[in-house]
Amino acid sequence: MNHPPSSPSARLRAPDDNIQTIETDVLIIGGGVAGCLAAIGAAEAGAKCVICEKGGIIERSGSIAGGVDHFFAVLEEGPEWDTPEYLLRHIPRITEGVTDIGVCSRFLRGIKGMVSRLEGMGVDFGNPAAPDRRYLRHRSFGLPGEYTIEFDGNNFKQVIGQAARGTGARTLERVMVADILMEDGAPKGCVAFNIRHGTVYVVLARAVVLATGETNRLGRNASGHPFDSWHIPYNTGDGQAMALALGARLANMEFTDATITPKGYSTQGTNGFVGAGAYLVNASGERFMFKYHPAGEQGRRIDLINGVLTETAEGRGPIYIDCRHLPEEDVNRLKGTLGVDRPAMPTFFEQKGIDLARDLLEITVSEMSSRGGGVVFRRAGVRIDPDCLSNVPGLFAAGDCSTVSNGISGATVMGHIAGGSAARHALSRPRPRPIGREEIERIREELIRPMGLEEGLSPHGFEDEVREIVTGSIGFRRDEPRLKEAMRRLVGLKEREGGIRAENFHDLMRLHEAKNLRTVAETIAACALERRETRGGGAHVRLDYPERDDAGGPRTIMVEADRDSGALRVSSEPSGLGVEVTPAPEPVKGGRADADSD
Repeated sequence: MNHPPSSPSARLRAPDDNIQTIETDVLIIGGGVAGCLAAIGAAEAGAKCVICEKGGIIERSGSIAGGVDHFFAVLEEGPEWDTPEYLLRHIPRITEGVTDIGVCSRFLRGIKGMVSRLEGMGVDFGNPAAPDRRYLRHRSFGLPGEYTIEFDGNNFKQVIGQAARGTGARTLERVMVADILMEDGAPKGCVAFNIRHGTVYVVLARAVVLATGETNRLGRNASGHPFDSWHIPYNTGDGQAMALALGARLANMEFTDATITPKGYSTQGTNGFVGAGAYLVNASGERFMFKYHPAGEQGRRIDLINGVLTETAEGRGPIYIDCRHLPEEDVNRLKGTLGVDRPAMPTFFEQKGIDLARDLLEITVSEMSSRGGGVVFRRAGVRIDPDCLSNVPGLFAAGDCSTVSNGISGATVMGHIAGGSAARHALSRPRPRPIGREEIERIREELIRPMGLEEGLSPHGFEDEVREIVTGSIGFRRDEPRLKEAMRRLVGLKEREGGIRAENFHDLMRLHEAKNLRTVAETIAACALERRETRGGGAHVRLDYPERDDAGGPRTIMVEADRDSGALRVSSEPSGLGVEVTPAPEPVKGGRADADSD
């Protein structure tokens, strides 16, 4: 194996041979937070790694490439609420009984150590606004404690990216994985390609970690530009789609997510407004959120979405954020905080002539994403056990493409666990059988076949059709006829995938993203049909089943694909958790509420 180049320009340059074969122990697909921590965990267990990251260099890729201003943490500093045991007792209520409590326990018990590990790497969790305190911690919405560390994390991804690179992991940047190779029912590596110069990589590995994030670009947004998305537009369900094709089970796919955004400007993190104490008001000036959750604006994010959608649908829009009652110091702090991982937001306010101290800010709802419904400790994705293992031997997953995570902290803790688990599995297995040059040439020819089509669908047009179906026939308000129509149309689109044409390797990446978006959309529709109830605030609303059904206890909906036909099979099983009839967060004495994005 050639020694990997060290400088960014050398790493991104086309190699001499347009087909590269690489052998390693653990293949990590995705170089975001979970992928970087997986590389660190695998290296600590003695394994060699290859990281495939399609978005760019790992120091500035993934959901927080531009920075982050919050980190969920249980630190066990003294208060009763600041313990894993306390929070575990509340998780059934927070998730309405739909999560894997064993995986949650593994996650929560790993956070304190992870904070220390990240600080050792160079992450500074201190906050200049509170120099006398080690951590400035506030309450995150829907949770019964002050679990959110507020800090300046502009360099967070750079620090952990450098730490991952420092393990000696081979990084293949601007490289998309098109297919996972299988041998004897287990993954043996992947086929990938550089999205700029087209070099094809065949990576042979004894274990695979999926760390590709959630699914965005699924539905239409307010601006009409699909890449003007709430979360990173590069996260397109790649890991979920590949796992499904291998026979892995996905879970919670019916729970979809969104956020509140300024009108005409899609951005994450605007839940920070209600964290600072802002109100949501309708066109009549009514503060309406207490109609939708006992905690008002301190409900879960998806409860906020439910309130905004309902008020608008019933003719009480437009909806506004109101900060005019807040003390001057809180407004100034809010203005500064909003620019940490949303650098353009202060400029947006300036150009619009909006002063939060005196003006209402009109808001709307972002596009739909597949993340688990704005509920911490539950995600929509590959179903994992406490070791981050799927039901496919050797296939692991972590972060927002798996079923248990919690934003950045979940990606760090579960990514590290996944890397260690994958390393131990890999080192106990024989090396995969090598692939001959003739077979590799055949793989490459099949990969680039869409670039030889003289006419056909464009990836962009195909993707637009997916968004039209998701927005019009799945949406935030669902019923059986529209979901069945969505299934019919999405299956029809699948039959046309072979006719998508790519003009270049960047287009080829878009082609695979479009196919993955369609796959995820189909799983959402199939699982939403199976869940004949309304559960999760606005995460899954069935107009034909408007009540929550707790008669048989909460159930987890799962979906898998037939390996031969690709047809989806949906099933469910009891989660084993009880749930209160009326979920409501419990107050923390002496703490100021804060609700930041996750």
